[in-house]
Amino acid sequence: MPEIIIIAAIDENNGLGYRNHLLCHLHDDLKNFKRLTTGHTIVMGRKTWESLPVKPLPNRKNIILTRDVDATFTDSFSSKSLNHLSELCSNDEKIFIIGGAEVYQQAMELADRLIITHIHHRFVADVFFPQIRKETWLKVKETAHPIDEKHNYAYDVCEYVRVDK
Repeated sequence: MPEIIIIAAIDENNGLGYRNHLLCHLHDDLKNFKRLTTGHTIVMGRKTWESLPVKPLPNRKNIILTRDVDATFTDSFSSKSLNHLSELCSNDEKIFIIGGAEVYQQAMELADRLIITHIHHRFVADVFFPQIRKETWLKVKETAHPIDEKHNYAYDVCEYVRVDK
């Protein structure tokens, strides 16, 4: 079975987005997202798919979770649930869960690793990331990024590994 990795950017209140958009643009964090996910499978909900500026995200196997059994997505796959991923991804090394909130909630039980960008700001948000529980997740890496000419907000990229499996 492939390694399942959740990747997300959240604010100080665990906010993920507002009106189906990211809370802010972090140039280097988006470059890191592309670097990490390119060549791998990415899984997202339908609303996340709809929010993408480019569909599908290039050089990745795009899988969209949807309850609509007749839904089709350009050059991508659809699945009714995370439980069906093993059929679509049996030969994959890594699967990245990229959102949204409902998909993250479901994936927390399945994930092996989290890569979370913690933005040092509180935004208005209408969707939220689940709590990262210390009894389940151990932070193993943290990289700080200060405010600079490309970034209006400081942020830390943290990697967590599951400790309760």
